[in-house]
Amino acid sequence: MLIFSYVCAYVNIRAFCLSDIKGWSLGNMKVSVIIPVYNVVSYIERCLDSLWAQTIDELEIILIDDHGQDDSIAIARKWAEEILLQGQSGKRSVVFTETPCNSGPGEARNVGLQIATGEYVAFLDADDWVEPTMYSTLYAAAKAEQAEISSSAAILDYPDGSHREMHNPHVGNGDVTRNMRSELLKHFVSNFTTCIFKREWLITHAIHFPVGRSGEDSCFMGMCYLMVERIAQSEDLFYHYVIHEDSISHGRHVWRGREKRQAFGVLIDFAREMGLLKQYRKELYLIYIKKALLTPIKEYLN
Repeated sequence: MLIFSYVCAYVNIRAFCLSDIKGWSLGNMKVSVIIPVYNVVSYIERCLDSLWAQTIDELEIILIDDHGQDDSIAIARKWAEEILLQGQSGKRSVVFTETPCNSGPGEARNVGLQIATGEYVAFLDADDWVEPTMYSTLYAAAKAEQAEISSSAAILDYPDGSHREMHNPHVGNGDVTRNMRSELLKHFVSNFTTCIFKREWLITHAIHFPVGRSGEDSCFMGMCYLMVERIAQSEDLFYHYVIHEDSISHGRHVWRGREKRQAFGVLIDFAREMGLLKQYRKELYLIYIKKALLTPIKEYLN
């Protein structure tokens, strides 16, 4: 609780929403999609077009300006205005907000979480894109299973035109047992963008992204897997993860190892605060060794 309160206090929210213009409406949406925007001028329109093509109604799109050096946020605003002029808003809304200064994707996502109204929230990287039925399928599955997390699979799109599938560890639908939680923790990859999460559940358990630009996604997913009680899983390849040289997650930086260690330290502190560290000590320290120690070495050497 204390960690999330600190992050919320740090970020100064200033939101602009097109809902006060005829044709736009805020309210309780089915899904809020949170998108940090930073230096993605070559990708942002494809990302937004894929969102607007979604088959789900009551969709809230939250764009967080993280103060990049290009025209990404201006392009996003122009895109939203054109949608408005075409009268295509329906039961959807587009919200613009910002971080007080360049803060990284984790804190930008926390800003989005603070103002989201959706029953479920999703996270989309602005250089990626999604298939049209992604959020309608995940929402229907979440409601059917009364699940806090509903997940799909992803496709990695490489610059040479090749592709590779990426799947979450499969444990089935419904109640999460002790053994299932252990499997999720031991084998998970941080495909949080392939999921939707029940918003009130995240708030209740103070699940958030830690400060930093590396490892924050895995820390968030680890918190979710520690606390989830019911889950819905699909193997549909809905999310397109675009691999390119400018991606933070594929850079070769010394600081990445330090920030990964800090992020997974936050995860272990979270488990301790929730009274789960003793029960899942083996799984959590395995995560720390693999993702906070070995992965940065491998990334740097490559």
